[in-house]
Amino acid sequence: METYRLLEVEGITKHFGGLSVLQDVTLNIDQGEIVGLIGPNGAGKTTLFNVITGIYPPNEGMIRFNGKNLVGLKSYQICRRGIARTFQLVRVFPCMTTIENVLVGAIYGKGGIKKRPLDEAIECLKILDLLEKKDTVSAHLTYSDRRLIEIARALAAKPKLALLDEPLAGLNPSETSKMASLIQEIRGSRGISILWIEHKMDAIFSICDRIVVLDYGKKIAEGVPGEIARNEKVVEAYLGEPPK
Repeated sequence: METYRLLEVEGITKHFGGLSVLQDVTLNIDQGEIVGLIGPNGAGKTTLFNVITGIYPPNEGMIRFNGKNLVGLKSYQICRRGIARTFQLVRVFPCMTTIENVLVGAIYGKGGIKKRPLDEAIECLKILDLLEKKDTVSAHLTYSDRRLIEIARALAAKPKLALLDEPLAGLNPSETSKMASLIQEIRGSRGISILWIEHKMDAIFSICDRIVVLDYGKKIAEGVPGEIARNEKVVEAYLGEPPK
């Protein structure tokens, strides 16, 4: 399958008062890629997600998606262009059922209400193995199921690019393995590109095509997993020395 440049982030800088959180960050994602975004806590990873999705405007830099500028658009407009996301802290609607949560993505996302949102929501629940829990109020579900609802809601928006913010956080080894497999399946079955923040390095290094590393708001490395694992700057800033 022929690939093309999907997302272009060029020279993004973001300040909050006198605090510089992102400094001249540049990265690209091609259609069909899974790209990992790693770095220490406070490196600016979630802030970059917030800038890409229009929550924060950048102080400097350009963001293009499918060749069109995103800077200045509102979050819902960016979602309708084809970018959906999950959050580091799970954000489901606790008083709504599983399917109602997912319908939010189907109705307000790229497909819109004219594109049979109920059918789309049910299909996403099947992919995430949540169909049997479709009528359960989300507040009564386990933490891992609420994580899955977030991903199902993002998928229901029919994105070309999904931004996943620590989807493995708080999961046990069995749940982690299941979620990692689902991320691969989402790329394979739907052709969705993924930008993935994660601290569980085994998953990131085994699944991602490329990895971008941030430290103190700056990009310090980018490359395939093997290159990143051997990069001295990354080892010093984040990975640490391997056991002897």
